[in-house]
Amino acid sequence: MSLLVSECVNGLVLASFYALIAVGLVLIFGVVGIVNFAHGDFVMIGGYFLYQLLTVARLPYLLAIPVTVLAAGVLGALIFVVALRHLMGRPWYAQLVATIALSILMENIAQAIWSPSAVSVATPFDLEAIHIGTLANVSVQQVFVFAGTVLTLAGVWALINRTRTGKSMRAVSLNRVACEIVGIDVRRVGMVAFGIGTALCGVAAVLVLPLQNVYPTVGLSITTQAFVIVILGGMRSMRGAILAAVIIGMVQALSAGYISSAYTDAFGYGVMIIVLVAHPTGLFGKRDLAVWSGL
Repeated sequence: MSLLVSECVNGLVLASFYALIAVGLVLIFGVVGIVNFAHGDFVMIGGYFLYQLLTVARLPYLLAIPVTVLAAGVLGALIFVVALRHLMGRPWYAQLVATIALSILMENIAQAIWSPSAVSVATPFDLEAIHIGTLANVSVQQVFVFAGTVLTLAGVWALINRTRTGKSMRAVSLNRVACEIVGIDVRRVGMVAFGIGTALCGVAAVLVLPLQNVYPTVGLSITTQAFVIVILGGMRSMRGAILAAVIIGMVQALSAGYISSAYTDAFGYGVMIIVLVAHPTGLFGKRDLAVWSGL
């Protein structure tokens, strides 16, 4: 029983990480229309930025969190303006080549600055634990990950459904041409959406990467997992992305605990294939950003 509880906690932490990056990917695809194969590299850059703030600048962890998230968002917005905004409405293969090139560039820059070696970051919450009777010990960092994810996703929901910017993003996701006709600056909305998507990568980095190592090529595996989750949930569904993140996170954690950690990715892919056989468009099909409001 203790192993089951422990792996369920690990599954929720993994699901939180996956949900943050998948929701950011869905937001970018839904609003901007760009399939971003460099998405996971923003998590990697966020992890290294957090490492610099904690080890070099000696900032407290709680202060380094908003700085890292803001930096990830600003970096994403700048990259969109400089390199990606002209890809809106372009064929998918142009987006594929451009974002893969961006991913390789970011990985090489990270290797040049920090070397290929993995680094780790420590937080004040790593050594503190909460005891669940005699069943399991849960680190405060794990609780912080789950609580931070819930608050962040609630904030994204409020942004999309309760603000003018969010309404503009929903409109662009539904009909980009009509938005241009009525005077909405589609590229500005795309820049904001891209920045929010990469800021979510920053949130994932500051919450979860203190529990893991950071290295320049980690972005590739993160991007792969993000696409598995987004495809499983439905390419344009944030609700589907969150549900798929929970499913994949729990499946991978339980398979690692009861079978072998060497096959966790295989089990995740297997679940995706089984669902796609029954529902080729994913759990929530071709839904848009309006799923947040239940439409």
